[in-house]
Amino acid sequence: MHNLIEELLGYVQSAARYRWAAVIVAWMICVGGWIYISQMPDHYQANARVHVDTRSVLRPLMAGLAIQPDVSGRIRLMSKLMFSRPNLEKVARMTDLDLGVKNDSGMEGLVSRLQSSMIIAGGESDLFTIGYQDPDPKVAKKVVQALLTIFVEQTLGESREDSTTAQKFLDQQIKEYETRLQVAEKAVEEFKRTNYGLLPGQGGNLYEQLGGLNGNLEEAKMALQEAINRRDEIKRQLEEDEPSYFDYSSQAAAGPLDMRIQTLQSRLDELSLKYTKGHPEVIAVKASLAELLQQKQQEAAAPKEETSPPPGAAANPVFQQRKLALGEQEANIASLNSRVKLYEEKIESLKKQMDDRLKVETELQNLNRDYETVRANYYQLLHRREQARMSENVEQNTDSVKFRIVDPPQVPTKPAGPKRILLSTGVLFGGIVAGIGVAVFLSLLRPPFTTTQKLREITGLPVLGSVSMNWIPEIKEQNWRKFLSFAASLATLFLVFAGVIALEARGYHLPSFI
Repeated sequence: MHNLIEELLGYVQSAARYRWAAVIVAWMICVGGWIYISQMPDHYQANARVHVDTRSVLRPLMAGLAIQPDVSGRIRLMSKLMFSRPNLEKVARMTDLDLGVKNDSGMEGLVSRLQSSMIIAGGESDLFTIGYQDPDPKVAKKVVQALLTIFVEQTLGESREDSTTAQKFLDQQIKEYETRLQVAEKAVEEFKRTNYGLLPGQGGNLYEQLGGLNGNLEEAKMALQEAINRRDEIKRQLEEDEPSYFDYSSQAAAGPLDMRIQTLQSRLDELSLKYTKGHPEVIAVKASLAELLQQKQQEAAAPKEETSPPPGAAANPVFQQRKLALGEQEANIASLNSRVKLYEEKIESLKKQMDDRLKVETELQNLNRDYETVRANYYQLLHRREQARMSENVEQNTDSVKFRIVDPPQVPTKPAGPKRILLSTGVLFGGIVAGIGVAVFLSLLRPPFTTTQKLREITGLPVLGSVSMNWIPEIKEQNWRKFLSFAASLATLFLVFAGVIALEARGYHLPSFI
């Protein structure tokens, strides 16, 4: 630490040898800077404050019915877009600043000057400040007024333009989706017309029909098997019994074939009351009845055998009842066989149609899915268009955004700049720092040996000793005069600085030549 302090003191001593150079540089910089600052033209700043009220009573009432735009965000965006070139050119035309512009480069310079001198600041409370600096206070007021007008007009116009653009886009999309919806409806209609009978819901569900027919088929097969078992049992009983005849001379008994025909006829009458002519049981009974009638005709045409019963004799009644029951079972078996065959044919037919119906069902689902998607988007676009129209009506018929001029632009009476006192103070410190820098730089160019240690370090030679300076009175007096002159020069610099500050505080400064 001691060595560092000694080294710093050495630099100070070295720089002190060039103190007059430092004073001269400081005087030159300060005087030149103060003259330049004094000649700087005054700038007048006109300001205007406007409060943008985005609160509206209709906003909560119209929630869900009309689109609620982000008015605050849009206003902040417009405040940033005010620095765009078209807006700045419009400001130049509104304030007649473009009259002195003769070419594109001049317009470019005017736009750059306007952009650098404009101030638009906004706070969280939607209070915006618009300001502009110009050497002419009247021009500053005109520019601020123009900026305020453009800010209000573009903010309101942007909202209406957005609503109009949105409605045009929605109308275009609605027409496009309306055409697509019509095409989809015609495609579904044509598909249904082409595949009529194979569509879902026509004739019931395919799997339900197959399940029902399979169940009916199993029931019919079980009933058929039961009928066959009963028939076999009746045949066994008939084989065990022998037909016996009794003589009933007083009445003629009908033969067994006639009794079977009569039984089937009664059965046919009962079925005709329940079913139609195309029912399987009706068809089966008719077939059995036709066979018996044909058999009767054949027996009547054939010669009678000698073993035929005597006239007036009748068969055993129990035997005849079993013969009748056998005929009924034969008719029932024929009916059940027809029913089983019919169910099997229907099941085979449905299985053949299965692939076609599944393919048709898949294609119909695809068509319906596309149709429902287009239809949902179409109705949603209609809903959005109505919202856009209602929002536009709200924008046009109500004041969703209210501009309140808090402070209108005024012609400034006092200049806002330049800050001459602050700039002059900065020039003073800059001159002093520059003088010290010059002195240090010169001392580094020609460094002296201020201590024996430094001499030993640089030369590498042993230092035997040092001789102190014994100043005579004449030299001391001369050094004292030099110090007073140096102090007087610095004091004079600060006195001149005080005078400059006093003049600038009173508003006195040199005429502008800049």
